[in-house]
Amino acid sequence: MEWFSGDQHLPFDHDAGPSAVLLLHGFMGTPAEMRPLGAMLAEQGISSKAILLPGFGQDIARLADVRRTDWQATAIGAWEDLRRRYERVAVLGYSMGGALALRIAASRPIDRLILIAPLWKLLGGDLKVHALPIARHFIKEIPAFRDANFDDPGMREFFTSAMPGVNIDDPETRQHLRENVTVPTTTLDEMRALAARSPQLAKRVKASSLVIQGIADTSVFPKETRRLAASFRGPIAYHQIPGDHMLTLDDRESWPVVRDLVSGFMANGAS
Repeated sequence: MEWFSGDQHLPFDHDAGPSAVLLLHGFMGTPAEMRPLGAMLAEQGISSKAILLPGFGQDIARLADVRRTDWQATAIGAWEDLRRRYERVAVLGYSMGGALALRIAASRPIDRLILIAPLWKLLGGDLKVHALPIARHFIKEIPAFRDANFDDPGMREFFTSAMPGVNIDDPETRQHLRENVTVPTTTLDEMRALAARSPQLAKRVKASSLVIQGIADTSVFPKETRRLAASFRGPIAYHQIPGDHMLTLDDRESWPVVRDLVSGFMANGAS
């Protein structure tokens, strides 16, 4: 089984105008989930750059060796590249990418900040998460899809993109995925630590900010995103909209709302 083999998972850099947006994907994601946003921004005359974070996409084999400092350094390096090339640079982070976006926004003079379903409490703060700093030293990995609902539309969409050609309806394939595909506990703890400081970082953001959250999101809970949005001290617009976690994909019913919110924010700022 080959993961993330399509060109849609590769980074992209669209030069469409004098201002730019850095696009940061989520956990187990790739630039594929940023492509609709990149295309929309280009139509608006705004450049964009979507990077592939270390340990994801075709780099997934070394995920266990990647630390949050690697994610941060890659994201900051991409921002600095855009800063040298464009008059104004905004940052947009989706899910785990939202935590990285906040790191940049709290310490760099960004133009605007957009957070879509921003992660800051892994699994909503489940008690098992608190054990990760210790568990990572004793438990190497945990099953990624042991309890997965392979009939869920979002799950099926993930595998269609991540593993083109895989027959997710085949019982043997499902059993293989449940038993053999794992996530390093070190990775989960690195993600937990990366996201945990988000409320403190939000207090330091001076740029105009937009936060979009799906009401039916079961990966990033709306109540936690509301708490994060309340931490901002600068100008902010918070929008809770119908939709699940996959808000950046243009085949979802939520896409027109997300598209118009991001487009309007880039044109007019928080409101």
